[in-house]
Amino acid sequence: GKLESEEFKAGDEFAMSVKEGLAIGSTIVLGDRDVEVTLKRLTQALAKTDIRKLLSADSEVNSSMEELLPEGMKNQMKQSSNGGGGSSITTMGLDDVAVDKGEFQSFVETMKAKENVKKIMKGLQSTAPEIYEAMVAERDVYMARGLDELGLNLKDKNAENTVAVMGMAHVDGVERYLASKGWKEMSYPCPVVR
Repeated sequence: GKLESEEFKAGDEFAMSVKEGLAIGSTIVLGDRDVEVTLKRLTQALAKTDIRKLLSADSEVNSSMEELLPEGMKNQMKQSSNGGGGSSITTMGLDDVAVDKGEFQSFVETMKAKENVKKIMKGLQSTAPEIYEAMVAERDVYMARGLDELGLNLKDKNAENTVAVMGMAHVDGVERYLASKGWKEMSYPCPVVR
């Protein structure tokens, strides 16, 4: 696909975190819900979702994503919709868009920014709440409960640190859950690795 041809590999950050964790002797715990359960929940959610509304050019999801598009992609979408196609970011495939590598990389990085992920997730939650619950909210609780239980179990084992790696869309929900269980936010400066 388009992402792989531009050298973006989904899940690389997770593979790297496992590799680095193992290199320093860490115990690796896979804390997300089983994919089969998530797919079953997604199937149920899709049956309750108005897909036309979700994919429409004026949906909140589509609008929030279109705001983030590079100008070249916006122009191509306008040209496509002027031809009567009614294209939107949610219906156009990445293979339908021709952008240079730099512009595409910039778009991907923009999409990964925390505030932009929040905006897109808010749009998904209002446009397709069942899909949001199945794909994001339920998994937030699952991961947060796992971290909370892991934290309780490790207190007796004198473990100093727990590192959780998750998709940006889950961070706020997991943080909210953990805060409700008495966890406190701490910030540590990130060392620069050269």
